[in-house]
Amino acid sequence: MPLVVRRVKVADLPVLETLELETLKRFPGRKRWLETFRQLVERSLSEEPEGLLVADYDGRAIGAVVVRTRGPHPQTGEAHGRIEALTVAPGWRTQGIGERLLKESEAYLKARGCRQLVVSLPADAGADGDVFKATGFKVSAWELEKSL
Repeated sequence: MPLVVRRVKVADLPVLETLELETLKRFPGRKRWLETFRQLVERSLSEEPEGLLVADYDGRAIGAVVVRTRGPHPQTGEAHGRIEALTVAPGWRTQGIGERLLKESEAYLKARGCRQLVVSLPADAGADGDVFKATGFKVSAWELEKSL
């Protein structure tokens, strides 16, 4: 059976959380991310459920993206959307699943009039940012922080 990207189903929700837990094993400094991920999914389900897309292979969720429309971009003024989260099962990360989810996100946003797609990555993302670079994303800003 081929890979299909579809809207999320209720049965997918525990699987998506499991995928995020696997990702978190590589990033122990992200202490509150699972709680944040749950909130992103809940908000997406209530406000823009069609933007929660799942990569499905043979009936099994192997990746997901939470993409949202956002209106005018604060710097460019163009209608834009954001990727709030992108997750792929560990065994599938080198199989083009992330790239496919990004293409579907772009198509979703274009269909809603968006002209720009934005994603913010934590500084520890490392090679996880490569999927974005490989699909044409470029660095457009820096977000700096300081603990007080």
